[in-house]
Amino acid sequence: MTTLSNRQYPMLRAFIDGGPTFTMTIEEAQRFDQRPFRSMLKRQYVAFRPGKGFYLTKEGDKHWREFERTEIFRKNPLLPLTAYFDPTAYGLKPRPVKHHRLHAIAS
Repeated sequence: MTTLSNRQYPMLRAFIDGGPTFTMTIEEAQRFDQRPFRSMLKRQYVAFRPGKGFYLTKEGDKHWREFERTEIFRKNPLLPLTAYFDPTAYGLKPRPVKHHRLHAIAS
């Protein structure tokens, strides 16, 4: 699972927004906070090509796509909300709990 911090996300986004052939010069890279920039280099999301500059690697693009396209919808939206939500705290009536009968296993 890809995780990006509040600094890493915009750093990677700068390369994504530039398009597939985008390169960044050393001078341009110096304008950015070096913590996320270093992180992009260390994770190999970004690499340097002499005479061209910094560019987004296949690995960086792969992780960007995973981060951007991770689905968060439930398979069954009719299931109850998380147990961390207390409807009574908001003056709502809790939904009745349905107890499912388990069938006995023959021994």
